[in-house]
Amino acid sequence: MSSIYARQTLTRDVHSVDALVRKACKAEANATLLLGTGLLNLTAVDDRETVVGYLSLDDMPCARLGSGGPGAEAWVQEAAASRFKLGSTAFVRVCATAHLSEIEASAALLRTAFLHMPSLQSLLMVAGGELSFTEPGLAGVFNRVAAHKDSGVVLYEAGRDAVVPPLAIRPARVEDHDDMLPILQRCEVAFPALAKLPEASRPHEPFALTRVVAGQDERNRVLVAEAEGRLVGFIVMTSDVDTGSLAETFDLHAYDNFLPPEVYEQQYEAARDSVRGQKLAMLRHQRQQEAAEGGEGAHGGGGGGGVSAGMQTDPEQGEDGEGGEEEGQGDAAADGGAAADGGASADGGAAAADNKADGSEEVDAQLLAAAEPTDEETRAEMLAMFGGQAPPADPTLFAVTMLCMDPAYEAQAIEFLTPAFAAYADKLYCVVTLPHDSREPALMGAMTRVAPNPGSLFPEVLFMFHRHALIPDFAVRLGEPGDLDAVASLVAGMPNADDIVASFSGAAAAGSAAVALCQGELVGLVTVNPEVDLELLQANFALSNHVDLGYQPREQHGEIDMYTMNPIFVHRHRTFVAATMRLLGKTALYYALPPGQQPPDMLEVLEQVAPRHRTANDKQLQAEFALYVFTRQAAFKRRRSVNSQIVVVGASECGLAVVERLLLDPELQFNYLTLLAPGGIKVGGMACQYTAGVIARLGLEARVMLLDAEVVGLERGSKLLDLSDGSQIFYNQLVLAAGLQDQSRYRFAEADPEVAGLLVTELELAADFSMNDAMVMNSILVYGNALGAYHSLAVLEAKGAGEKTRFVAPPGQQPPLVGVLHALAGEAGVALPQPKPRDLGGLSVLQPVGPELHATATLVDPADPGPREELPVDLVVGCEPPSVSRALFTCLNDASLVFDGRLVVDGAFRTNDPAIYAGGSLAKLSRRYGGTHLEHYNSRDVGSRLAASLAAFFNAGPDEQLPAAPPPPALHRARAVGCSLPGGNYFVYAGCPAALQRPSTGAPEGGYDMKTVSERGLTRLTLDSEGRVHSLMYLGRVAVNAPRLGSLVGLHANYLNSLAPKYQAGDIKCLLSFITEPWSELLYNESFPELRETLLEVALAELSAGGREVDGGMVEWVTHAQDAVLEFARAHAAELPGYTMPSAART
Repeated sequence: MSSIYARQTLTRDVHSVDALVRKACKAEANATLLLGTGLLNLTAVDDRETVVGYLSLDDMPCARLGSGGPGAEAWVQEAAASRFKLGSTAFVRVCATAHLSEIEASAALLRTAFLHMPSLQSLLMVAGGELSFTEPGLAGVFNRVAAHKDSGVVLYEAGRDAVVPPLAIRPARVEDHDDMLPILQRCEVAFPALAKLPEASRPHEPFALTRVVAGQDERNRVLVAEAEGRLVGFIVMTSDVDTGSLAETFDLHAYDNFLPPEVYEQQYEAARDSVRGQKLAMLRHQRQQEAAEGGEGAHGGGGGGGVSAGMQTDPEQGEDGEGGEEEGQGDAAADGGAAADGGASADGGAAAADNKADGSEEVDAQLLAAAEPTDEETRAEMLAMFGGQAPPADPTLFAVTMLCMDPAYEAQAIEFLTPAFAAYADKLYCVVTLPHDSREPALMGAMTRVAPNPGSLFPEVLFMFHRHALIPDFAVRLGEPGDLDAVASLVAGMPNADDIVASFSGAAAAGSAAVALCQGELVGLVTVNPEVDLELLQANFALSNHVDLGYQPREQHGEIDMYTMNPIFVHRHRTFVAATMRLLGKTALYYALPPGQQPPDMLEVLEQVAPRHRTANDKQLQAEFALYVFTRQAAFKRRRSVNSQIVVVGASECGLAVVERLLLDPELQFNYLTLLAPGGIKVGGMACQYTAGVIARLGLEARVMLLDAEVVGLERGSKLLDLSDGSQIFYNQLVLAAGLQDQSRYRFAEADPEVAGLLVTELELAADFSMNDAMVMNSILVYGNALGAYHSLAVLEAKGAGEKTRFVAPPGQQPPLVGVLHALAGEAGVALPQPKPRDLGGLSVLQPVGPELHATATLVDPADPGPREELPVDLVVGCEPPSVSRALFTCLNDASLVFDGRLVVDGAFRTNDPAIYAGGSLAKLSRRYGGTHLEHYNSRDVGSRLAASLAAFFNAGPDEQLPAAPPPPALHRARAVGCSLPGGNYFVYAGCPAALQRPSTGAPEGGYDMKTVSERGLTRLTLDSEGRVHSLMYLGRVAVNAPRLGSLVGLHANYLNSLAPKYQAGDIKCLLSFITEPWSELLYNESFPELRETLLEVALAELSAGGREVDGGMVEWVTHAQDAVLEFARAHAAELPGYTMPSAART
């Protein structure tokens, strides 16, 4: 008998679900619509992935599909009113099972529903008639509570305990050993960190587990859980916790450093007073120094001595006699004034004394205000004052050291917490620590992950749960103006408290705010903007991957403006946002995160929307923020957390693609990503797939730690990286994607470190060079003959520095792509600058004048090396053919990583160290895979495939072995290169890997070449012998999008609207114009490759099944292909305005 389990419904299930519902319920379900609007959609499948059940829940009163009758809807509203509670009750909208699997499928669906939604306490179902005979699986858990005579419908209710019976939890006994041991042994594989016996139990000796149980006392407890008369799990806890090391490693101030609140407040105030005193002493000393300097200056001037002496505050000057002498002179002057003015001078003197006193008080007030400590300063002082000391009182926490569960009951481990807190009645917090490379058990989903302090090398992740989070009375309702006082109390102390209160006030008045309550106390709030600019979002993000605008009209979308939740209840984020969405009648809520803004803690329950790399040219449609979405479909979809510390070295296109793919993974949530980006993230250029806008839409700052540092050392044994800033960083997985760079800076800096500031790369020049730089510089040298040299010349020309620029290059073989550029320029009649053949013999810095560096470049003519030209230079742009950094090579070589011209990797992009991956132009496939250099492939494609290999590693089960020799990576996307040229022209070359290995202007053997020259420029397109686009070249005055054109490479000519016949007939006057006409928009859509792969899979499936028509055509393939294309066009209608849907296909 096959096993049946339930999971969340996937898009690929839709057709099977509709067929099942049609058969079981005799009604149409429209699973696509339910996916976007239902509260929770689950599919039951057998071990062959055959759909045998479907459940769709709603949190609004409704009748089950196929039931109902006249007057039933109104009756349901009335009958369910007393039993329905938003957030803890749901209605069954659809429940359908295969006849032979009804009992097993129903049990799996209902159990999974309750386990997916911890806040769900009961299910209501309105069905037609009795369940006993037709659906015994449902009848076993649903109880009849009311019936409607007129329509014949019946209201049923199923409580959580009826579907998921609670575990029986009790203290462990020594005689439990034999039942506990098998569970421990299974968990040693799945969760070894939480199955590790304490050293005090002598774990390598027999009956260690018995000793753990027998050693229980007030501080050490062991609980066991039983279900259906057998032991299914146990938990080991202790209150002996080293809170000092935790406080040094993690930011625990939100939890009072796990100290009693009154003790924490005492330490906080002591640290605050200490910081205030230190700052006050420093400020007073600075004032005294300033006053002393001012007094000396006035005395040296000779005039006004009395005035300056009267303001003297330095006590040392009063002691040495000089102050006294000047003070006497001042008094004499005052007396003279008194004789002349009579009694008026006495009043004036008294007023002056009062003014002096007032001024002194004002100065003291200013000093006190300036000396007021910040929260960060106080916390740092607390660590300095009390770190390493024994806590003055018992900490308020206990720790879970072991947690072992039968896999069938792992999701119920949270039930241990109530008896655990009962065992430690005086404790407020329960904590768990896990190594970064450990899988998270289900219990961690209910706990809060505590942020580590910056620079922490602590090897474990800390999770926390507060006692009050167990309170079940959690409710959500619309916000009201009367909540303002409670809102102000909740956000008191936050830097933007006033903004939150103002936002809530306006939203509550407009009916677009919601609040979360626990036992009547306000613990969370959210404000929603009901108006969403969907056109802006669609233009910049892959919105159709998350919402279906055909079924979700504009009024069902909203944008989260403000969100705040008491840290104790962060595990309720999903419940709160889902209830808010229903209260406001929304099916999708968005959150826009601009660069530099602190992300809210609920971000982890949202899905990040992929940014578009090809956006509209209209600048008004350019979004400069990251977008996250919470939908009905994904409300209770939990991605599995990955806490491994993944470090990506290099912000190259490949490195950025790795980070992007990991951030957007649909199944995994990577919590500890680090990107080493020396000099920051430099983007730009015609062929760059990561523009500044794309980087902003990725929102790297929210979930990635960015470090401006280079790798200078690698310790594989301890998995530590030494960085150029002197720090170290730990990794579990390391990705090397530094790419190839011009090495001029490193070569000349080795001889003279001062010249490093004089040398820049092409990307740095394009990003940072300004017109002001062009004005102040007199001599700029572009050195090298790589393609970047021509782009650098164009940048300098555009900034007004063209006349100040020299272009020289060492003699030698011309880079192939530069040869293609010159060949096309010759055909198009475009003049290009030619570099003067010179070697750069050296750079020497002159004595700097002001902040700028000035140097002399020594140029040598290889044909006549005797005379040398000494050229004054203010800037040198290195444009030699890129190569591997010497420093990085030394680092990799010292770490014994296999390097053969490039870093050698296997089909999964792993080096000879399985924890170290590599990709991009730095890497090459091993000889087993042909030894191909990855620089000939699309860097974004390589990075995405590398990240997919990492994701496969984390998706593998604990006892699943990945293949030692993985298949070669499927890399098909073209690579495009290009640049702007002096004179206002542009150059693009896009080709398949074979074309990039041997670039040329001609077609490959057996291929076909097409070329047009028009006022827009020269365009050349080549086909291979199979009729596929081999390469595409352009040279002209149109700033074309190189990656966009590159998306045509690899397609068969049949995709290109009869290109070849039209060209041969002379109908195409300009290839560039033809391939950018409206008909081609589908081919440029970023999701088109996925559609193409789907069509190919359907075709291959039909071929393998042997289905053919009499005349040789594939059976039903054309129909399936048409359906797939029409569904694609419908889902992406906003992105394809030039395509019209047939009327029969619009529904």
